[in-house]
Amino acid sequence: MIAGILYADPKRNVIENEISSLFDLITKGEQEVQFVIDGNFAVGLGPSGVNAIDENSEIWLDRKRSAVTLFSGSIFNRNRLFDTEARGISWGEVLYDEYMNKKTSLLSELNGNYVLAFWNGKNQQLSLAQDHLGIEPLYYFHDDDKLVFASSIKAILRHPEIKAAINFGGLHSYLLFNYNPSQETLISGIKKLPQGHSLVFENRKLKTERYWCLSFNGVTTKNEQLISEELLSLLKDSVKVRVRNDATHGAFLSGGMDSSTVVGLMKPLVNGKIHTFSFRCKGKSFDESHYAKIVCDRYETDHHLVEYDAENALLIDDVVALMDEPFSDIGIEVASFILGKYAQGMVDYVLTGDGGDELFAGHPVYQADQVAQKFSRLPSPLQKAITGIFSLFPDTDKKKSFAVKAQRFAYSYQFSEKLFSNRWRIYYQPSELKRLFQNGFTNKLLEADPLLEIEAIYQQADGVDHLSKTLYGDYFTVVSFYLRRMQLLRAFGIEGRFPMLDPRLVEYAAKIPSELKLKGSETKYILHKTMSGVLPDEIVFRKDKLGHSVPFKNWLRDEPRLKGFIQDILSPEKIKKRGFFNPAFVENLLTQHFKKTKNNSHRLWALTVLELWMQKNIDK
Repeated sequence: MIAGILYADPKRNVIENEISSLFDLITKGEQEVQFVIDGNFAVGLGPSGVNAIDENSEIWLDRKRSAVTLFSGSIFNRNRLFDTEARGISWGEVLYDEYMNKKTSLLSELNGNYVLAFWNGKNQQLSLAQDHLGIEPLYYFHDDDKLVFASSIKAILRHPEIKAAINFGGLHSYLLFNYNPSQETLISGIKKLPQGHSLVFENRKLKTERYWCLSFNGVTTKNEQLISEELLSLLKDSVKVRVRNDATHGAFLSGGMDSSTVVGLMKPLVNGKIHTFSFRCKGKSFDESHYAKIVCDRYETDHHLVEYDAENALLIDDVVALMDEPFSDIGIEVASFILGKYAQGMVDYVLTGDGGDELFAGHPVYQADQVAQKFSRLPSPLQKAITGIFSLFPDTDKKKSFAVKAQRFAYSYQFSEKLFSNRWRIYYQPSELKRLFQNGFTNKLLEADPLLEIEAIYQQADGVDHLSKTLYGDYFTVVSFYLRRMQLLRAFGIEGRFPMLDPRLVEYAAKIPSELKLKGSETKYILHKTMSGVLPDEIVFRKDKLGHSVPFKNWLRDEPRLKGFIQDILSPEKIKKRGFFNPAFVENLLTQHFKKTKNNSHRLWALTVLELWMQKNIDK
């Protein structure tokens, strides 16, 4: 973990207690945290709990130059870029000199997950940066007097002058999406650095500068065969650079194309066993563990199948304690937690298939976009009639059925097409949000519209077709949601590594024609073609991928302990005590869900996670 303080006034020196207060010294141990103070600037570096990251992290100080480098993370092409041994200088000094020479072009060259800071005390200039896609988060607070930054919101909140108060803009965003894609966090005054940007303080002013632009323009004209060959080579290298020869190897394996590809390409690169981990929720439309078994049998991995039932959902209080901001998808946050807990001590790192959906258009929302484009050509009265009928369909016990899909389509189709794929991820209409909140908070909620921020992201996209623009937007919204699972894994000493978010691979896939990603209704066409003959046919040609499949909506209706837990957290008494929400509206969400009138499981889980998070972060 990193943290730092910069006072705008060069004459105001940081004292040691101020910088040390940002660290949990009781847990970390005072001897484990390194500090550097240079006048009005100070930084600290504490252990992350992950060996690979802690071994590579460094604070470097040159007092003659009043120069400081702070680095935390992993650079996978470090040896390809720099020969630090030949230079005879430290890693921190290499980075500082390279940055002074190349500026932000250096950041474009680094392939990894990292946060770093460069301080030039003589010029009073500070530069902060994170990796291309924000795998390592960086948060900051800025006012007229100071800049406080850290890789954790909790660290910033330890500063005595920064108070934990709800930011209703961030809350609005969270409720809409079940995570917060906004640059504003749920804590007033604390922001997060957007992907592909650096944060620069100079001349007593703070600004963000973009160092990486993902372009979908200039689509390749190469034929399918050549694209497949180049793609396979790049996939192999993206896996290769993330494999640690000095560690025990792990991978999360669902049996889908992405995780199977990672495991299949990982196998020839490692000595010894690969530990693979997946979870299973029993139920006809939720258990896909047999596909993971096909992969582990082919590649002779040491496979660990973790049973995931309703009792595991009750671990959410422990999960939320690790979150900087609330994010809620029971197939991601609790699932990652129980897999990490199970894998603790077995592996030092895991590779995952996160990012494959965005590379090759694998998520069902891209198919929904296709349907919506055709549906929009129907006369408006007919559209209203059809969506009206669809909205009346009751919920079913299955994850995917025509009724489930139709009801969701009818609800989401009402949102603006300017939101592209994110229209299918929204959980509240504006009228519903107004009813959810108590009257005194409605105006605060409506002060900002998070959907305008989402639309602005798509306006930056340079792709020539709808799918290209959709994929661009997803890299700067929903990908950050998936990445927060890494924060949970580190509680168990495990580093998550993401080959399919390798910047080289992301940039290459952006140039692949959209019709080779989503061909008709077939998702990930070019990946299937590339991996045909490499992966088992049962994986390449399967048509029933479920995603993070957890029957939470059924558990919430049928499992007494979980049902009681949610009803307690969202009881009228606790809702009234919090003061934000209308107890009657929340009670109606529960009633509708229990009667199968609607599937409100996502909303109810998001409110539960939010309440637990506020108890730990706002009420302290």
